[in-house]
Amino acid sequence: MDESANDLRALRYVADITRKLAKMLSRTRYHMLVYFLEMTAVEADNLANAQDPKRMGAQTPQEPRN
Repeated sequence: MDESANDLRALRYVADITRKLAKMLSRTRYHMLVYFLEMTAVEADNLANAQDPKRMGAQTPQEPRN
């Protein structure tokens, strides 16, 4: 596996983990932190999709709903 593939996996991992953390915190009073985590996940997905030659033209995942 080359370095760029590792970078893509890391970005997608960051997106997945931040979405899970945001979901866990969504029932708390930390709404700004949840928003930040959701935006971080979206940005990580966008970066991974932009760098992945196999997904050129693929739709980016939609933002999570509360």
